[in-house]
Amino acid sequence: MKTALLTAAALSALAAFAEPNDWENTAVNSRNREPARAYSMPLASVDAALTDALEPATPYRVSLNGTWKISWCGNPALRPLDFWQTDFDDSDWFTIDVPSCVEMRGFGSPGYVNVRYPHANKWPRILNRDTEKPDYNPVSSYRRTFTVPASWKGRDVFIRFDGVYSAYYVWVNGKKVGYAEDSKLPSEFNVTKYLQDGENLLAVEVYRWCDGSYLEDQDMFRYSGIYRDVSLFAAPKVRLDDFYVTQTFSPDYRDATLNLKTTVRGGDAKVSATLYDAQFRPVGTFTDKLEVKGVRLWSAEDPYLYTLVMKAGEDIRACRVGFKESKIVGNTLLFNGRKIKFKGVNRHECSPENGRTVSMAEMLKDITLFKQFNINTVRTCHYPDHHSWYDLCDKY
Repeated sequence: MKTALLTAAALSALAAFAEPNDWENTAVNSRNREPARAYSMPLASVDAALTDALEPATPYRVSLNGTWKISWCGNPALRPLDFWQTDFDDSDWFTIDVPSCVEMRGFGSPGYVNVRYPHANKWPRILNRDTEKPDYNPVSSYRRTFTVPASWKGRDVFIRFDGVYSAYYVWVNGKKVGYAEDSKLPSEFNVTKYLQDGENLLAVEVYRWCDGSYLEDQDMFRYSGIYRDVSLFAAPKVRLDDFYVTQTFSPDYRDATLNLKTTVRGGDAKVSATLYDAQFRPVGTFTDKLEVKGVRLWSAEDPYLYTLVMKAGEDIRACRVGFKESKIVGNTLLFNGRKIKFKGVNRHECSPENGRTVSMAEMLKDITLFKQFNINTVRTCHYPDHHSWYDLCDKY
């Protein structure tokens, strides 16, 4: 008996010093993830950017939304360890629509929590590691196949997850690509070197809770899974990866200066930019600064948007620009130099059928209702929303 007790103590001590799981390790937030950036997609031409559509059409983006295979378990020790291998047999797995919350499809259950944690409170650990208390941290294992368009040859290919709750690993063709947390932010991975001609296998392992769940603990319903869009996109080797737009105004707000900072990756390329008005007439071409005389200001009553088109070598990107300035003077909030009052609401990303997964139709329904009742401010409680929501706020 004494020997057995000593053995158990030794094993417990070893476990305490073992390398922690990525999803219980505060030193690991991601592995092999691309740097965060402003959202944009490579375009085939400048003309493609000159559209009233919420997002320009492009041949360099392919949606991976649709039907995926899924296996679910409540304990990480029970997850399929080798499901990412190319010869794994998933014929007896269930299917699920992506994006979706797995709890709304019968895998586990959603939970509403306010002041308590819905998992073991052993910061930063998630698991109890107690034989008398079975560990509960559901794991959803996903698989699907895809092909890469032949026209993407010579370009770098990335996979983008707009939102996965709450921590996940990614494999392509049996090779581990990376890991990410931050459940309400997008993550992108360069998968170029993992691809093959013809069919490719994508495997994703999603953990419901991670060390980040101690921070993502606001008063709300909790779900998990691949709950936002998944897509592939292809960019030139030398690409305009990121940009940052700011504005300054004349004292009377009749004129403005547009300031542009850009980040080029993969090599050197000179960036040029052209600003177009709402009728897609060119206002001016520049590199880092543009003076706009007689600027049309953005407001909730007149949400006027310009279109900024940027080029770096073969790479073409675009974004909408509304000229607006908010500042506080004393106890007064000034918007473009005028006093303004917030008429606002709190809004969760929430669908009665789909939980945290919200369709474009539902977004439009919300924002149309807001406009109908003269709401000019939305609090995105308690996290960054899908990127399209911000575009809709700009447009409406």
